[in-house]
Amino acid sequence: MRKRINPFAKIYRACNTGSLAEKFAHLPCFPRYLDIELTNRCNFHCLMCPVGTSSIKRKKGFMDRELFHRILDEIQDHRTPLRFIRWGEPLLHPHILDFLTMAKSAGSLLHINTNGSLLSEDYMDAFIGIPVDSIKFSFQGVDRRSYREMRNIDFFDGLLDRIRVLSERRGDRRRPYIHVCTSITYETPEQVQAFSKRVAPYADQISIGRTVLEHIDIPATRLSEEDRRTLQHLKEQESVVKKRLDCPEIFDKLSINWDGTVSACCGDYDNLMLAGDVKQNSLHEIWYSDAINRFRRLLIADRHDDLPLCRFCYDALETQNPGIQKTGLT
Repeated sequence: MRKRINPFAKIYRACNTGSLAEKFAHLPCFPRYLDIELTNRCNFHCLMCPVGTSSIKRKKGFMDRELFHRILDEIQDHRTPLRFIRWGEPLLHPHILDFLTMAKSAGSLLHINTNGSLLSEDYMDAFIGIPVDSIKFSFQGVDRRSYREMRNIDFFDGLLDRIRVLSERRGDRRRPYIHVCTSITYETPEQVQAFSKRVAPYADQISIGRTVLEHIDIPATRLSEEDRRTLQHLKEQESVVKKRLDCPEIFDKLSINWDGTVSACCGDYDNLMLAGDVKQNSLHEIWYSDAINRFRRLLIADRHDDLPLCRFCYDALETQNPGIQKTGLT
């Protein structure tokens, strides 16, 4: 079987070229890609996530058709790639297939992040047919125990089965590219290797990083006492090497929330780094706004602590420092 190449690989390489100052001096005329949040609701209650712990403060909802059409109208000339990710489970959106079909007709590359629980065989066939270019399946941990501990649901084997079935139904087709991603806290290199070996027959790419729990304010969560104790135990075992990122994303993309607000940061779950609102301004205007340029200048000056989200952001997936997290992968 031929080796598949990540359809977003060329874009990601462009995003990681040059220093931050050079990137600011040579901003693309429009974002290289967009992250779109179809919803910030989720059917899981994961302990590492502000949605799962109910600590997220902003209103929850679903992106409406009018807003999605507004985004498509502006990106059509640019054929801007779209990633359907952020702070909810995109497969919860009742119109996701219509939205994906329209975006593909507009010439966009399409990527989806999912926990996989709602990926029926009908959805699989639709994603293959559109086609969706890339799908990332989000695990946690590397086995049934560590997955259940963090995800608060016993779905490890179920998720593996969904990935296997999608791979089989895809057959020799090039799309969708299947990416399996997880993060760990205390798991051993041997456990990591066993996980990788288990998913390798069905995945085109496997990414393993470290779970960052530093940002979670346990008293602010709406968790049971048992879940709070579990989370505290996991925080004590947090093993991420806290190496700051020279974050390229703010120089290459925008993140659009379900209600049209636009954040400069992929990790912004409570609108702490807003750059605009597509219901009031065009994406082009937001891309060059004073608000986002202020964030860019602070990052160039290495003033991470002056930004509410950057202070807790590290190279957890070894994007700039391969091997630093010692995941046990070669």
